[in-house]
Amino acid sequence: MEISAVDGSLHDFFTEEGKKSYVVVATVFFRLKGSRLVYLGSRIKEAVSNEDGEEVMRRMEYEEANSLSGLLLMDRKITMDMSLGLSIPHAVIGIVKDFDQKERSSLNIPNPPWLLMSQLQGPVSTGYIKLATHGWTFRVETNLKWDPERILALLYAMSREPIPEAFGYNYPLFLADKMAKFYRDRAKRTLDFLYTKELVRYRTFRSIVEGKRRSWNLNR
Repeated sequence: MEISAVDGSLHDFFTEEGKKSYVVVATVFFRLKGSRLVYLGSRIKEAVSNEDGEEVMRRMEYEEANSLSGLLLMDRKITMDMSLGLSIPHAVIGIVKDFDQKERSSLNIPNPPWLLMSQLQGPVSTGYIKLATHGWTFRVETNLKWDPERILALLYAMSREPIPEAFGYNYPLFLADKMAKFYRDRAKRTLDFLYTKELVRYRTFRSIVEGKRRSWNLNR
């Protein structure tokens, strides 16, 4: 089975023209052979925009996801993005850690791995999953028409990498997240350095001009 995971990150910075956003979207490619994940490669897409960075990142992630074939994994609440008019990939699983605390408190279920699925909205099923005793409970949304046991088996197979932060989660999404943040942090250092210097130079120049103008007015 061919699997891709898509995730994004962003950094806001300031220029003479105002706030801009650097947005990066990372995609990692895997093949699942039995219960073993085989890494196939990755790619990065970047943009600098004057628009709201969160919205740009959301659009870029879905544009990337819809350009791919196979099964897609996203760190997104699919139903919310559908309500915003975004086109949902043909075979996608959205996995998110942050959701309503009242929902979370009702999910004190022992003996993971377990998956609870129910129909929520139109073509998308929603549910909750926990894959390891000391792991997180995640919200899951998908348009796959699979038996829940098959979805559980698939996600469980991608949660067994011996990396503490990824164990009990999803290794392809973990890797996409780390890759996006690596490029974001690298760009952040460069952009903050360049544009902080630029603003300092601009403000210094403006102060000199204003000082000269005031001096000229006083001497008239």
